[in-house]
Amino acid sequence: MRMRRLTGLTWGLLLACTFGLAQSGTDTLIQATKDWLKNSSLGAREELNASMDGRSLITTPAGDVLSKERLAPSDASQPVQKLPTMDLDSPIARVFGETGVVMSRLKPSEGPALNATFVFVNRQGAWKLVAVQLSPR
Repeated sequence: MRMRRLTGLTWGLLLACTFGLAQSGTDTLIQATKDWLKNSSLGAREELNASMDGRSLITTPAGDVLSKERLAPSDASQPVQKLPTMDLDSPIARVFGETGVVMSRLKPSEGPALNATFVFVNRQGAWKLVAVQLSPR
């Protein structure tokens, strides 16, 4: 009987820890998305370069595809393309190993709401953005 309780307690703790780690991973992923949105509206070149994979692709609502270099050029003499200020609305995040996905509606400061999908990879403990798909609702 005592062994059964100990086994049950062990499984309960294991499940609680696993859920806690998963929740922490998705919270970090949503924060990385919020930070990227803020930095893209500010035109914060250094922060964008630090948070994006060099091969990142962004698809705009009009269907244009931007590379990371086109959005935030490493050449400081080239301007950073700023996006309008946008807020996440009811984001859903999932972590699959070293890959993270955030899907959400975006509420821009101007214009209609958008649907958005953000894809990240975890590199050395930090989430790096690799793809964004923005589309009309």
